Amino acid sequence: MTICDVQAYDASGFSPLNGTDVTVRGVVTVPPGLLQPTYTSMYVQAGDCGVNVFCFDLLPFELALGDSVEVTGVVEEYVSGSGAGATTEIFCETTDRIVLLSGGHPAPEPTTLDIGDIIVEENEGRLVRTYGVVLENNLSSTMYLGDDTGFIQIYQSYNDSVSFAPYRLGDTLTVTGVVLQYDRTSPYFDGYELVPRWQRDIVEGGVPDTTSPVFAPEARMTVDGRPFYPDIGEVLEIGYAAPDRSATVMSVYDLQGRVVRTLVDGTYTGRTALPLVGGERVPGWDGRDDLRRRVQPGVYILRLEVTTREDDTSVVTAPAVVGARLK
Repeated sequence: MTICDVQAYDASGFSPLNGTDVTVRGVVTVPPGLLQPTYTSMYVQAGDCGVNVFCFDLLPFELALGDSVEVTGVVEEYVSGSGAGATTEIFCETTDRIVLLSGGHPAPEPTTLDIGDIIVEENEGRLVRTYGVVLENNLSSTMYLGDDTGFIQIYQSYNDSVSFAPYRLGDTLTVTGVVLQYDRTSPYFDGYELVPRWQRDIVEGGVPDTTSPVFAPEARMTVDGRPFYPDIGEVLEIGYAAPDRSATVMSVYDLQGRVVRTLVDGTYTGRTALPLVGGERVPGWDGRDDLRRRVQPGVYILRLEVTTREDDTSVVTAPAVVGARLK
């Protein structure tokens, strides 16, 4: 099963897989021991879906952000004796049902959303980032953050790594965290809260980019065909788009086919659009090579190659003309 299969929901807000033994794979977004120190409780995510993994016994090895794991357990909707729930979790009877597949990966990046877009059932367990104004702060375990789309509780969750004491009413904050649910009434489509993992997950100010992700079925690129003049500080702006989470490499070549500069080498996320094409916007090419030396005036070739998760590859090229002003 996928984590998104586990986090699907019926009319009550419960997973259709409730009570089913499943095996899922994902990356660690909240390591064990952080939000619940007395048990093994962690969050793993694959794609846009995350889920809590819970065991009563402590994990005998450490897991770090970005570690790839395989988890086998029973899907449960946790509803406490006080009537609060329904947290979707994968319950492992023993920690040997948690297997480390690989480590040393970069920390997973949160998805940036408006507050109103966070407080829905499909985001439960997901790592997100949002921005808003402090509406209420009791300085201990909770504060409320709001924007023009809604408000959400920011919760401390027994985590000594986070303190709300530095923040006051009216402060503007950017908060990263995992979405939890603590709803007291059925159907369970309310009670969402955002739980930061460390103090660094809360940043004063800093409006995030909330542009909707823009994807394309294959490589797309937009470049101004007119000459640009690095010797007077001009930068060539480049817009591009690609399939979701495709491996993306953009390089500058000279006419002999040699790589002059690599501008992009990573995973495409669909953020920060240029008007003509949408998708990612790189700072642009400043007319320098990988050693930061200014290149000679002339024609160069921009080459964008993207490879999807299904190993489909597409390539697009465009000329880039470096000019020089006459003295």
